[in-house]
Parts: sequence; structure tokens; C-alpha cells
Amino acid sequence: MKYPLIALTALALSGCNSTDNNTTASPSNLQTNNAAVSSAEASKATTHTAPAAAPASAQAPQQDSVSKANLAKAPKSAQGDEVIYILANVPYSQPNVIADNVRNECYQLGNQFSDSLVKYAKAQRLAIKQVQGELPQSGKVLQLSIDNVYSGGNAFIGHRKSASVSAKLMIDGKVVDSTSKTRNSAGGFLGGFKGSCSVLAHTVNTLGSDIAKWAKSSKHF
Repeated sequence: MKYPLIALTALALSGCNSTDNNTTASPSNLQTNNAAVSSAEASKATTHTAPAAAPASAQAPQQDSVSKANLAKAPKSAQGDEVIYILANVPYSQPNVIADNVRNECYQLGNQFSDSLVKYAKAQRLAIKQVQGELPQSGKVLQLSIDNVYSGGNAFIGHRKSASVSAKLMIDGKVVDSTSKTRNSAGGFLGGFKGSCSVLAHTVNTLGSDIAKWAKSSKHF
């Protein structure tokens, strides 16, 4: 009877050992399975996230087109800055010092001076634009004025005419250069057949040429 008991005890112990071995082996199998699942999920994430770089490359052509558009606009603004604005009717700086007969009879001197400057500026390759009322506050502006006009003599005893003008070059409202010019006239050729206003018109016409040449020589153009 001792031998059968010993045999049963040995079988029981061997069964316990086999159960422990099976139990301890199962966590390694779970870890292997978990690793496989994680690897699969990682590969899926890589597959889905890879195309994310595409929008950045897709935006590149749009940025290039914007840059080209800005470059295309630049020459237009640069050309706009080269335009010089003047008044279509140049005023007297001190109307009270101008003789009444000059202001009342030769009232077109302001327009004649402005038109003369436009005419001679074209020969100097300067773009002059006349405006009515007020000059703009930005850009290049020539602030002109007729400072003095003297009208002596007449067609019978000879003309003695004189006109003085001033010009201030302003860029964005700031004075950067200025000049003053004076011209005298005895009427020129056939002066004996000209009236006083005609001789004064000739005088401011010459002053328009003087101001155009001065503007051309300015370092700001």
C-alpha cells in the first residue's frame, strides 16, 4: 500500500508543476500579442499621417503668385511718385503789393505761368500734373507763387516789365528744395506793338522755363 500512495503523490506534484508552467507562459504570449497590435497601430498611424505634408507643398504656388503680384504693382507706384503736382492757377504770395491794374487787367498771369512750366517740363522729361484748388499732401509737389510784378512804361515810351516767382519742392509735405527767379522785359521784338499784359505774359513764360530747368537739376528728381 505504500507504493501506490507514493505514486499518487508523485503524479499530483507533477501536475502542479505543469500548471505553473502553463500559467507563467501565458503573460509572455500576451506581451507578444500586445507588441504585434502596437506595431500594427503604429504602421496605420504612419500611413495616415504621411499625406499631411501635402498641403504645405500645395500652398507654395499660391505664395509664388502673391509675390509676383506684389512685384507687378511696384513699378506703378514708383511711376506715380515721379509725377510733380502744381496748381493750374499760380497765386500771388502777397496780392496787396501787386498793382491793381495788373491784378485786374492781367488776371491770367497765374494760368500762363503754370501752363508755361508744363510746356517746358516736357522738354526736360518731367511729368507735371496741374490740379485745381489745393495741392495733395503726399507725393512730389511744386508750390509756386508769383511774388512781385512791376509794369512800367508802355508801347509808346518803351516797356519796363518785371516779374518774380518762387518755387518750393515738397515731398510728402516736407520742403526739400526751393528757389526764386526774376525776369525783366522791355517787350522784345516788336515790343512797341505789344500791350503791357502781353509783355508780362512773355515774362512769366520765360520764368516757367527757368523753373523747369531748376527742377530738372534738383537732386530729388
